[in-house]
Amino acid sequence: ILVRIDTDEGVYGIGEVGMAYGTGGHAAFGMVQDYARLILGMDPMNSEAIWERMLKKTFWGQGGGTVIFGGMSGIDMALWDIKGKVLNVPVYQLLGGKCREDLRVYASQTQLGWGKKRHICVRDEDFAGQAKIAVAEGYDAVKVDVLQFDRNGVSGGYHLEGPLPPYVIRMGEERIAAIREAVGPDVDIIIENHAHTDTTSAIQFAKAVEPYHIFFYEEVNTPLNPEMQRFAKEKINIPLAAGERIYSRWGFAPFFQSRSIDVAQPDLGTCGGITECKKICDMAHVYDITCQVHVAGTPIAKAAALHVETAIPNFCIHEHHQKALMPEYIDLCQQNYQPVHG
Repeated sequence: ILVRIDTDEGVYGIGEVGMAYGTGGHAAFGMVQDYARLILGMDPMNSEAIWERMLKKTFWGQGGGTVIFGGMSGIDMALWDIKGKVLNVPVYQLLGGKCREDLRVYASQTQLGWGKKRHICVRDEDFAGQAKIAVAEGYDAVKVDVLQFDRNGVSGGYHLEGPLPPYVIRMGEERIAAIREAVGPDVDIIIENHAHTDTTSAIQFAKAVEPYHIFFYEEVNTPLNPEMQRFAKEKINIPLAAGERIYSRWGFAPFFQSRSIDVAQPDLGTCGGITECKKICDMAHVYDITCQVHVAGTPIAKAAALHVETAIPNFCIHEHHQKALMPEYIDLCQQNYQPVHG
């Protein structure tokens, strides 16, 4: 879901709403259209004032949610694109300049295969093999959801809420063990749960995989009840990550205050855009929480994420999704952003 904002001086900006997958894309597109009527004629350089107008002058803006902040995000990203072009500087300079020259990257969602075509992993050796492909390309970190597909390759084939049956735990652990054996002790493994588990099952599965030195454990339960994240944090001895379905400073505040996440993962296409993401990352820094921008979109979202991540002191690691390897994503934009040696 792409946004283009044109100005009366011929400069235009491009943004992206991070809601093209899942359910809600039509609502996000409509939200951008509604916001457009509100901001036409405003000075695009005043992105902070425009952001506040979208939040405060729409009645529903202060109710928040995915669609509200998604619409704001796409517009805000486009405004920063305009600002950089007008001032003839990269956006990271406007955010404070570079904190680093290189960004460490992980290969994300290797259970989908690591290449131009999807290869759904089912057998333990499939998981190990796809991780090895990423490592051979220079990555020293991989992210995988070992519970997404059952033994027959059916997505969501097992019910993952509440106490888990032994065969589900064993399946997930065996897949992680195969990856660890394949990549060795010096490659980081990130476990993705996509919030398919709940507090009970996430804690239970964490106990099984703790011996494999997991870098962090992502979206272990729903973000709708921050208290449950705090409860899980007290029981799990793996760093926890979340944020792609948490929006704005207000949404992240209870997670930061309880120190229930170790890695914050705001998505530039839904958290409120570049304007809000920078504030979320600065707020996380106060609580010794590191950040990575969640990226599961086009090269437009990728480019914006790289600008933010290079400008924040509490950067953790950059996400390179399997989607970014697929021709339909690469062909959408002029630039093809691919990591070099991880």
